[in-house]
Amino acid sequence: MPTINLTVPKAAWSKEEKGEIVTRLTDALAAYAKEAGKGDIKQYVSVHVNETAEGGYAIGGNVFG
Repeated sequence: MPTINLTVPKAAWSKEEKGEIVTRLTDALAAYAKEAGKGDIKQYVSVHVNETAEGGYAIGGNVFG
């Protein structure tokens, strides 16, 4: 099962916004798979949205939040 893991700061996105992100990521991966000859995988794509606590993530060695 294809899985997309998305980590975002806690409360950075509303429930509706996360829903839209999940839909777009799912559609993008499914479209790519279809173009690559892998068939229709949309029903198997799993997207996990993880919210981090303040200071729970870093980019380039710099802690955010």
